[in-house]
Amino acid sequence: MTTPTLPFADLERVYEQLATTLDALPEAQERLFLAQLALALAHRVPDVAQVMAAIEEARRGTETATG
Repeated sequence: MTTPTLPFADLERVYEQLATTLDALPEAQERLFLAQLALALAHRVPDVAQVMAAIEEARRGTETATG
């Protein structure tokens, strides 16, 4: 069974909203916002293994972006 994902057009909408929201926040609040967002999204996923995999995927993505 495959995990359902958002269509690309919806991902673009999410990215735009996220970017707009982050741009409107003071820099000091960005980390708190992202942590709260991650927890809110994790709360909607019924499988902890998927949440942990997403955290690892995001961590690897930061290594690729900076290294």
